[in-house]
Amino acid sequence: GGDGVHGNRRPFEGTMSGIRAMGEKEALMGFLKERLLHLIETQPSDLTPDLLPFIFENLSTETTLPQEQDIHDLKEKVRPFKLPVPVDPAAPPAEPVEGQEVEELLPVEVEGDMGDVLHDLGFLERAGVGFGKEEAVRLYLSLKTLLHKNPDAVEGEKISSVRLWGKIMGVEKDYIIAECLMSGRQPNPPLPEGEQDPSIVPPDSIGSEAPVDFMMSSNAFVYYVTSGHSSPWRRLPDVEPKTIIAARNIRRFFTGNLDAPVLSKSSFPGRELHYLRAQIARISADCRIAPRGHLADVTDYEGGGELTVGLSEEGTFFGMTGHALCELHKSSWVHASLDLLPQGRCKYYDYGWTPPESNPDAKDPRLEKNRPALQSIHLDKIPKYDSPAWTAHLAGGKAPQYACAVVRSLAWPGAVTVGWGYTFVNFYCGWGVYETGAMFTPPVVGKVLPEPSLPEYKRNEKCKGVAGNSIAFSAFIFTRFRSPFSHIIFTHLFVQAI
Repeated sequence: GGDGVHGNRRPFEGTMSGIRAMGEKEALMGFLKERLLHLIETQPSDLTPDLLPFIFENLSTETTLPQEQDIHDLKEKVRPFKLPVPVDPAAPPAEPVEGQEVEELLPVEVEGDMGDVLHDLGFLERAGVGFGKEEAVRLYLSLKTLLHKNPDAVEGEKISSVRLWGKIMGVEKDYIIAECLMSGRQPNPPLPEGEQDPSIVPPDSIGSEAPVDFMMSSNAFVYYVTSGHSSPWRRLPDVEPKTIIAARNIRRFFTGNLDAPVLSKSSFPGRELHYLRAQIARISADCRIAPRGHLADVTDYEGGGELTVGLSEEGTFFGMTGHALCELHKSSWVHASLDLLPQGRCKYYDYGWTPPESNPDAKDPRLEKNRPALQSIHLDKIPKYDSPAWTAHLAGGKAPQYACAVVRSLAWPGAVTVGWGYTFVNFYCGWGVYETGAMFTPPVVGKVLPEPSLPEYKRNEKCKGVAGNSIAFSAFIFTRFRSPFSHIIFTHLFVQAI
């Protein structure tokens, strides 16, 4: 029985020894392959012919030359582990290639005010609006580059502060918009002296260079746009009243190309960059809000002084909780900007109207008045429906004491303001289309003009009597052949007949 057992074990032991031998051979072959590929990759200069027999010993013909795929795979494995060559700090910088732009390193600190961009974007994420942490950092660096380089700035101009205004989506590309306060701006040139056409309205003034807490001009800020954090920033022109008036009659999506024409039922005096600037002015005038008590109206109304609104005195505003900011009916939020008049400006432009002698107390019939300063937003209504234009809710119900208030505009879908305590952020992320409360209907075309009534044709007294036949014959030729010669024949016979 023992022989039988040992007889059954011999084939098994032979198989195991064969597998072990094959494994050792494959391991050796693998080792030699790796050494060979390493020599091909590094190409050492101290390799001598005396070492080649030792390297290629015990290698079959198939393994002497490595496969191209093996070389490629090895290179891909080695690539992540390759360390960059250290640069000698004392060595002079390499000269740029002809035609290549030298990339300027962004300094750690730049002149100007950026605020806490990352904090504001993180604050907006609590309301469900944001770009994500990675994109937020990239936008922060892009805004920092804008503040440092001052693109498209005229001599003497410099960006003093920058804020991320929002994002307007387009069909092809989106617009990321930065709101900048610029120092050294030149005021808009006045209209020429003399009698002016009442239809010509100059744009709003550029305002002062001081920080703007209450916006009183549609041109108080300079706006830059870009299609991405790595794309260059482009400056938008100042808005004009005619573009604002025309934009009110247009409802269309943006294409993402600033130089594209504005194709619409109503004509628009400009390209898409002018339409974009007009929509930014409209959104800012309607959706720039602040908590009640943050701003104070110190206008001298009795003395007839100009409107003056600024920050409230220190110690008078103690912040508001999220619950208090959601109570819109208690005037928890107020407008922080003048509205745009039908004239297309924030401030009414006086044409120089004088009352007639018969009625010296008469008022200008074209006079347009703004809404009261710091008016509560709960008084805003959507046209057609006469419904409230704002809604509010809490974000973060699991910790009510830290929950922030989220206020959204129903008139401009995408406009949102997040507030808690002393902090609040205005932001817009939408398509840049106003909600009218009803379906869009193109303007009604004018009345159809009546057909002119021409006198009945009468034959001339000097007619020879063949006018009818000649005209009929020439008309037959003209309609039958439709050639320039038939037209000449028709005209000639008609003149002769008459």
